[in-house]
Amino acid sequence: MLITEAYALRSYPGLNKLANVSAAPFQLYVWPQRLLLLASACASNRHRHHAAQITFGLDGPVIFENPQTGVHQADLLLIPPDIPHAHPAFGAAVMLFLEPESSDWARFSGRAAGGLVPLSFESGLRCFARAAAAGDAAAAPILVRHLLGQDSTHNRSIDPVVSQACEEIRRRLNGLITLADLAKAVGRSPSRLAHRFREATGVPVRRFILWRRLRAAAEIAMRGSNLTEAAHAAGFADSAHLSRTFRSMFGIAPSFLFRRGQLDVTFLETAASG
Repeated sequence: MLITEAYALRSYPGLNKLANVSAAPFQLYVWPQRLLLLASACASNRHRHHAAQITFGLDGPVIFENPQTGVHQADLLLIPPDIPHAHPAFGAAVMLFLEPESSDWARFSGRAAGGLVPLSFESGLRCFARAAAAGDAAAAPILVRHLLGQDSTHNRSIDPVVSQACEEIRRRLNGLITLADLAKAVGRSPSRLAHRFREATGVPVRRFILWRRLRAAAEIAMRGSNLTEAAHAAGFADSAHLSRTFRSMFGIAPSFLFRRGQLDVTFLETAASG
Protein backbone atom coordinates (compact mmCIF):
# COMPACT_ATOMS: atom_id res chain seq x y z
CA MET A 1 0.00 0.00 0.00
CA LEU A 2 1.34 3.41 -0.96
CA ILE A 3 1.56 5.68 2.08
CA THR A 4 1.43 9.29 0.92
CA GLU A 5 0.91 12.28 3.20
CA ALA A 6 -2.56 12.71 1.68
CA TYR A 7 -3.41 9.10 2.55
CA ALA A 8 -2.08 9.48 6.09
CA LEU A 9 -4.03 12.68 6.74
CA ARG A 10 -7.21 11.30 5.21
CA SER A 11 -7.04 7.98 7.08
CA TYR A 12 -5.81 9.42 10.38
CA PRO A 13 -7.34 12.91 10.63
CA GLY A 14 -5.77 13.55 14.04
CA LEU A 15 -2.33 13.82 12.46
CA ASN A 16 -0.93 17.26 11.81
CA LYS A 17 1.73 17.40 9.12
CA LEU A 18 2.72 20.87 10.36
CA ALA A 19 3.19 19.68 13.95
CA ASN A 20 5.65 21.80 15.90
CA VAL A 21 8.46 19.44 16.91
CA SER A 22 10.62 22.18 18.40
CA ALA A 23 8.56 22.16 21.60
CA ALA A 24 9.55 18.55 22.36
CA PRO A 25 12.67 17.65 20.36
CA PHE A 26 13.32 14.38 22.19
CA GLN A 27 10.44 11.86 22.12
CA LEU A 28 10.90 8.29 23.29
CA TYR A 29 8.33 5.49 22.87
CA VAL A 30 9.14 2.22 24.63
CA TRP A 31 7.59 -1.22 24.06
CA PRO A 32 8.62 -4.42 25.85
CA GLN A 33 10.98 -5.23 22.95
CA ARG A 34 11.24 -2.04 20.85
CA LEU A 35 12.33 1.54 21.29
CA LEU A 36 11.32 4.43 19.03
CA LEU A 37 13.36 7.61 19.34
CA LEU A 38 12.54 10.90 17.60
CA ALA A 39 15.10 13.60 18.20
CA SER A 40 17.47 16.18 16.77
CA ALA A 41 20.41 14.34 15.27
CA CYS A 42 23.47 13.97 17.46
CA ALA A 43 26.90 13.41 15.90
CA SER A 44 28.52 10.11 16.76
CA ASN A 45 31.89 8.55 16.11
CA ARG A 46 32.08 4.98 14.90
CA HIS A 47 30.18 2.65 17.22
CA ARG A 48 28.00 -0.44 17.15
CA HIS A 49 25.02 -1.66 19.13
CA HIS A 50 23.24 -4.98 19.44
CA ALA A 51 19.76 -3.69 18.58
CA ALA A 52 18.85 -3.47 14.91
CA GLN A 53 18.02 0.07 13.82
CA ILE A 54 15.72 1.50 11.15
CA THR A 55 16.17 5.23 10.64
CA PHE A 56 15.03 8.12 8.46
CA GLY A 57 15.10 11.91 8.57
CA LEU A 58 12.08 14.05 9.37
CA ASP A 59 13.03 16.59 6.70
CA GLY A 60 15.28 14.71 4.28
CA PRO A 61 17.75 11.83 3.85
CA VAL A 62 20.02 10.51 6.59
CA ILE A 63 23.76 9.99 6.14
CA PHE A 64 25.65 7.15 7.84
CA GLU A 65 29.12 5.75 7.30
CA ASN A 66 30.25 2.14 7.48
CA PRO A 67 34.00 1.28 7.48
CA GLN A 68 33.52 -1.47 4.87
CA THR A 69 30.91 0.03 2.55
CA GLY A 70 31.59 3.76 2.90
CA VAL A 71 29.05 6.60 3.05
CA HIS A 72 25.33 5.87 2.71
CA GLN A 73 22.77 8.57 2.03
CA ALA A 74 19.21 7.26 2.06
CA ASP A 75 15.65 8.24 2.83
CA LEU A 76 15.26 5.07 4.92
CA LEU A 77 18.19 3.02 6.18
CA LEU A 78 18.46 -0.33 7.94
CA ILE A 79 21.40 -0.87 10.30
CA PRO A 80 21.62 -4.58 11.25
CA PRO A 81 22.74 -5.68 14.73
CA ASP A 82 26.42 -5.19 15.67
CA ILE A 83 27.32 -3.36 12.43
CA PRO A 84 29.84 -0.49 12.93
CA HIS A 85 28.54 2.90 11.82
CA ALA A 86 28.93 6.64 12.40
CA HIS A 87 26.86 9.68 11.44
CA PRO A 88 27.08 13.48 11.50
CA ALA A 89 24.59 15.76 13.28
CA PHE A 90 21.97 17.48 11.17
CA GLY A 91 18.20 17.79 11.15
CA ALA A 92 15.82 15.59 13.12
CA ALA A 93 15.71 11.82 12.79
CA VAL A 94 13.54 8.82 13.57
CA MET A 95 15.29 5.77 15.01
CA LEU A 96 13.45 2.49 15.62
CA PHE A 97 15.49 -0.04 17.62
CA LEU A 98 14.44 -3.71 17.43
CA GLU A 99 15.35 -6.65 19.64
CA PRO A 100 17.58 -8.84 17.41
CA GLU A 101 15.93 -12.06 18.63
CA SER A 102 12.39 -10.81 18.05
CA SER A 103 9.90 -11.65 15.33
CA ASP A 104 10.06 -7.96 14.37
CA TRP A 105 13.67 -8.38 13.29
CA ALA A 106 13.04 -11.81 11.73
CA ARG A 107 11.16 -10.14 8.86
CA PHE A 108 14.45 -8.42 7.90
CA SER A 109 16.58 -11.60 7.98
CA GLY A 110 18.80 -12.05 4.95
CA ARG A 111 19.71 -8.37 4.88
CA ALA A 112 22.14 -8.61 7.79
CA ALA A 113 25.13 -9.74 5.71
CA GLY A 114 25.40 -6.66 3.55
CA GLY A 115 26.14 -3.91 6.08
CA LEU A 116 23.91 -0.83 5.97
CA VAL A 117 20.89 -1.36 3.73
CA PRO A 118 18.79 1.37 2.05
CA LEU A 119 15.08 0.50 2.13
CA SER A 120 12.21 1.70 -0.03
CA PHE A 121 10.64 4.81 1.46
CA GLU A 122 7.16 6.29 1.34
CA SER A 123 6.82 9.99 2.06
CA GLY A 124 3.73 9.51 4.22
CA LEU A 125 5.93 8.02 6.95
CA ARG A 126 7.10 11.55 7.76
CA CYS A 127 3.52 12.56 8.48
CA PHE A 128 3.21 9.89 11.17
CA ALA A 129 6.70 10.69 12.45
CA ARG A 130 6.05 14.42 12.85
CA ALA A 131 2.89 13.67 14.80
CA ALA A 132 4.74 11.21 17.05
CA ALA A 133 7.59 13.70 17.49
CA ALA A 134 5.04 16.26 18.67
CA GLY A 135 3.80 13.85 21.34
CA ASP A 136 0.92 12.09 19.56
CA ALA A 137 1.16 8.64 21.16
CA ALA A 138 -1.44 7.22 18.75
CA ALA A 139 0.81 7.97 15.78
CA ALA A 140 3.83 6.04 17.13
CA PRO A 141 2.37 2.50 16.82
CA ILE A 142 1.02 3.33 13.35
CA LEU A 143 4.48 4.50 12.28
CA VAL A 144 6.07 1.31 13.65
CA ARG A 145 3.56 -0.94 11.91
CA HIS A 146 4.33 0.70 8.57
CA LEU A 147 8.08 0.49 9.13
CA LEU A 148 7.74 -3.22 9.90
CA GLY A 149 5.51 -3.81 6.89
CA GLN A 150 2.50 -4.81 8.98
CA ASP A 151 -1.08 -4.02 8.05
CA SER A 152 -2.51 -1.21 10.15
CA THR A 153 -5.13 -3.59 11.55
CA HIS A 154 -2.50 -6.09 12.74
CA ASN A 155 -2.97 -7.23 16.31
CA ARG A 156 -1.77 -10.18 18.36
CA SER A 157 -4.22 -11.94 20.63
CA ILE A 158 -3.37 -11.89 24.32
CA ASP A 159 -2.49 -15.32 25.73
CA PRO A 160 -3.69 -15.42 29.37
CA VAL A 161 -0.83 -17.70 30.41
CA VAL A 162 1.71 -15.33 28.88
CA SER A 163 -0.02 -12.36 30.50
CA GLN A 164 0.34 -14.12 33.86
CA ALA A 165 4.01 -14.80 33.16
CA CYS A 166 4.57 -11.14 32.25
CA GLU A 167 2.99 -10.10 35.54
CA GLU A 168 5.32 -12.49 37.38
CA ILE A 169 8.29 -10.93 35.57
CA ARG A 170 7.13 -7.45 36.56
CA ARG A 171 6.85 -8.47 40.22
CA ARG A 172 10.27 -10.18 40.30
CA LEU A 173 12.34 -7.63 38.37
CA ASN A 174 14.54 -6.69 41.31
CA GLY A 175 15.72 -10.29 41.72
CA LEU A 176 16.69 -13.44 39.82
CA ILE A 177 14.11 -14.62 37.27
CA THR A 178 14.34 -18.08 35.69
CA LEU A 179 12.19 -19.79 33.09
CA ALA A 180 11.70 -22.70 35.49
CA ASP A 181 10.35 -20.41 38.21
CA LEU A 182 8.02 -18.65 35.77
CA ALA A 183 6.76 -21.97 34.43
CA LYS A 184 6.03 -23.21 37.94
CA ALA A 185 4.18 -19.99 38.78
CA VAL A 186 1.86 -20.33 35.77
CA GLY A 187 1.45 -24.10 35.93
CA ARG A 188 3.14 -25.00 32.65
CA SER A 189 6.30 -26.82 31.66
CA PRO A 190 9.31 -24.61 30.84
CA SER A 191 9.35 -25.76 27.22
CA ARG A 192 5.64 -25.13 26.73
CA LEU A 193 5.81 -21.70 28.35
CA ALA A 194 8.86 -20.76 26.26
CA HIS A 195 7.00 -21.67 23.06
CA ARG A 196 3.80 -19.83 24.00
CA PHE A 197 5.75 -16.81 25.25
CA ARG A 198 7.67 -16.32 22.02
CA GLU A 199 4.55 -16.89 19.95
CA ALA A 200 2.62 -14.24 21.91
CA THR A 201 5.32 -11.59 22.43
CA GLY A 202 7.63 -12.19 19.47
CA VAL A 203 10.69 -12.51 21.69
CA PRO A 204 12.26 -15.24 23.92
CA VAL A 205 11.64 -15.06 27.68
CA ARG A 206 15.21 -14.15 28.61
CA ARG A 207 15.37 -11.28 26.11
CA PHE A 208 11.95 -10.04 27.20
CA ILE A 209 13.25 -9.93 30.78
CA LEU A 210 16.30 -7.90 29.71
CA TRP A 211 14.13 -5.36 27.86
CA ARG A 212 11.77 -5.22 30.85
CA ARG A 213 14.72 -4.46 33.14
CA LEU A 214 15.91 -1.67 30.82
CA ARG A 215 12.39 -0.29 30.58
CA ALA A 216 11.86 -0.45 34.34
CA ALA A 217 15.15 1.36 34.96
CA ALA A 218 14.08 4.10 32.53
CA GLU A 219 10.68 4.46 34.23
CA ILE A 220 12.25 4.69 37.68
CA ALA A 221 14.85 7.22 36.52
CA MET A 222 12.12 9.30 34.89
CA ARG A 223 10.35 9.49 38.27
CA GLY A 224 13.42 11.19 39.74
CA SER A 225 15.64 8.38 41.02
CA ASN A 226 19.31 8.38 40.18
CA LEU A 227 20.75 5.68 37.94
CA THR A 228 22.11 3.64 40.86
CA GLU A 229 18.68 3.46 42.47
CA ALA A 230 17.06 2.69 39.11
CA ALA A 231 19.60 -0.05 38.39
CA HIS A 232 19.05 -1.83 41.71
CA ALA A 233 15.26 -1.59 41.47
CA ALA A 234 15.32 -3.11 37.97
CA GLY A 235 17.58 -6.02 38.90
CA PHE A 236 20.97 -4.77 37.66
CA ALA A 237 24.01 -5.18 39.90
CA ASP A 238 24.78 -1.46 39.85
CA SER A 239 24.60 1.62 37.63
CA ALA A 240 27.69 0.51 35.70
CA HIS A 241 25.95 -2.78 34.83
CA LEU A 242 22.88 -0.85 33.67
CA SER A 243 24.99 1.55 31.61
CA ARG A 244 26.97 -1.24 29.95
CA THR A 245 23.79 -3.11 29.05
CA PHE A 246 22.05 0.01 27.74
CA ARG A 247 25.09 1.09 25.73
CA SER A 248 25.55 -2.41 24.30
CA MET A 249 21.91 -2.50 23.17
CA PHE A 250 21.45 1.06 21.88
CA GLY A 251 24.93 2.55 21.47
CA ILE A 252 24.38 5.33 24.05
CA ALA A 253 24.56 5.54 27.84
CA PRO A 254 21.27 5.98 29.76
CA SER A 255 22.64 9.14 31.35
CA PHE A 256 22.57 10.74 27.89
CA LEU A 257 18.79 10.38 27.80
CA PHE A 258 18.06 11.66 31.27
CA ARG A 259 20.30 14.70 31.29
CA ARG A 260 18.51 16.23 28.31
CA GLY A 261 16.29 19.14 29.28
CA GLN A 262 13.33 18.24 27.07
CA LEU A 263 12.53 14.56 27.18
CA ASP A 264 9.11 12.97 26.86
CA VAL A 265 8.77 9.19 27.33
CA THR A 266 5.69 7.09 26.56
CA PHE A 267 5.56 3.44 27.64
CA LEU A 268 3.45 1.11 25.49
CA GLU A 269 2.51 -2.20 27.02
CA THR A 270 2.43 -4.93 24.40
CA ALA A 271 3.65 -5.94 20.99
CA ALA A 272 0.03 -5.64 19.92
CA SER A 273 0.37 -1.88 20.51
CA GLY A 274 2.60 -1.67 17.49
